[in-house]
Amino acid sequence: MRRFSLAFLAAFVFIFLWGWLYNGVLLKDVYAQTQSLWRPQNETISLFHWIIIGQAILVLAFVMIYASGFAGGGVAAGIRLGIMLEILAIGARMMMYAVQPLPAKLIVYWSVGGLIEMIVTGAIVGAIYKPTTSAAI
Repeated sequence: MRRFSLAFLAAFVFIFLWGWLYNGVLLKDVYAQTQSLWRPQNETISLFHWIIIGQAILVLAFVMIYASGFAGGGVAAGIRLGIMLEILAIGARMMMYAVQPLPAKLIVYWSVGGLIEMIVTGAIVGAIYKPTTSAAI
């Protein structure tokens, strides 16, 4: 349980910081150009706890999946899981693009950022949730 909790905490901190850096800093101008698609800033701030809850659920699912079938594979298994989950997310974004007036470049930026996010998250979880080693007798 200790490894699980530590992997969850480390991955959550990374995803929170990455989300702020990528969306709040690097893509700030892109969001400003598509302002009509988003909630007003004060409304978004009042709903910020939903972002935190969503990130926590995402990380919880990531660590649960890793622990249930990838643990033992270390960093490489974590990265593999991250890539697979991001492929799933890219498919969902493509479907969202078809029904919402989102600019194609934003879908590409989200997908590139998501791939980086999930690879690093996988590496973090894999490094922390590595197999326990038994002491030699």
